[in-house]
Amino acid sequence: MPSISKEWVAEARTLAGISASVTITMLAQLAISAVEILIVARLGIHELAGVALALSIDLLVFLATLGVVTAVTPLAAAARGRGDFERLRRYGQGGLLVGLAVSVPGVLVLLGCRSILVAAMGPGIEADSASAYLAGAAGGLPAWVLYVAVRSLAVATGQVRVTTAVMLAVIPIHAALAPWLVFGGFFLPPLGALGAGLAYAATGHAALMLLAIAIRLCPAGALGASLRSPFVFDRTCCREIVQLGVPFACRIVLREGLLPAAAFVLVPFGAAAVAAHVVATRIVDLCGVFTFGFSDAANARVGHAVGSGNPAHAARSAWVAVQLSTVVGLGAAAMLVLAPTAIVRAVLGDLDPADIEAAAALLPIAACLLVLESVQSAAGGALSGLRDAKGPLLIAILGGWGFGPLGLVLAWLGPDPAAGIWCGLVGGACLTVGLYLHRLRSRLGDCVRTQHAAARPRHEQVVQ
Repeated sequence: MPSISKEWVAEARTLAGISASVTITMLAQLAISAVEILIVARLGIHELAGVALALSIDLLVFLATLGVVTAVTPLAAAARGRGDFERLRRYGQGGLLVGLAVSVPGVLVLLGCRSILVAAMGPGIEADSASAYLAGAAGGLPAWVLYVAVRSLAVATGQVRVTTAVMLAVIPIHAALAPWLVFGGFFLPPLGALGAGLAYAATGHAALMLLAIAIRLCPAGALGASLRSPFVFDRTCCREIVQLGVPFACRIVLREGLLPAAAFVLVPFGAAAVAAHVVATRIVDLCGVFTFGFSDAANARVGHAVGSGNPAHAARSAWVAVQLSTVVGLGAAAMLVLAPTAIVRAVLGDLDPADIEAAAALLPIAACLLVLESVQSAAGGALSGLRDAKGPLLIAILGGWGFGPLGLVLAWLGPDPAAGIWCGLVGGACLTVGLYLHRLRSRLGDCVRTQHAAARPRHEQVVQ
């Protein structure tokens, strides 16, 4: 029993270390987005509305492209577990090539959004600001996707600190570029929303350049060795990344698109319901950052254990990640339950007390969703480490979107439309978590049985 306890503690420390680095990276990205919003808000309410919509479109395209390259983590981690460092190098370099390829259509989508924006919003400052921001930000999409590809490899090799340090380093770069490009100065005319997009794109290229310099100066370790020239185009490795990454990307888009889609459903119920939903969504997203890291950590640790042929270690990594993520989620949820009004007031400021109370009433339900998503995040990461892509995608469709009609019914029949939608989301999350945990247990059992079958003496297999 003491040995098991020591193994649990050691695994927990490793997972927590990876998760902390990923969480810091996510917080740094949120800081960049917050700076953008604060600066654009000084241009006016119409410009802010347009850029806010543009950020949603940019995020959707970004998630669709980065989801593909996240497949590098389980593939590279398994190769590292097997001790196949040549394969590890080819997965790392293949991730860069795939990332560059999938970002090209993403850039074209961002550049071609103007007609869609005008059709949705009508001609005006909002549509002009949104299309201008996307035009400026489009050039940075390949750089950000390549950064994620390197970060995925860094997670697989256990060297994620370098990508975290780079993300922290570009925060002041963006903070300096954004006001200069937006408001002008030093012989540069004010560019408005276009300048905000250009600042975001330039920050992505700065991050990629700093990452290349860091790897060049510190080439030791699997990360530097994998990205060192000569670059090799391995069609098999690239195909494996795409085959595993496309379902990953679909699952990410479906999951992250659920709450924004719910906002559109609430539009007929009035601005108060939409505002309460948006506030609760932002708070859940912020709290969810602290559990997202366990998804990447479980992905890498389980993939490494599977590659090394150690299903017991894979199971321990998976369940410890689920436990740690659940504890962190419960802690964040407790704050939402204990002080909902204070949290909403801190977000909204001194607005109408009725709006504050409406948003605060959602936070206890949002706390339930937060705990369920904490479990789902870690379990989904472990399933990704097992290279299980299609099953979790189908579960996400069934649990996340299959329960949509239930939330809509509760919204129409209940006294609080926003609460009805969120109750439907919680019901779908319950189903998703249950199916995720069942599938995780089943797939881990398959790994154990496969190892036992491979370890049996050859003459026993022949007799049977």
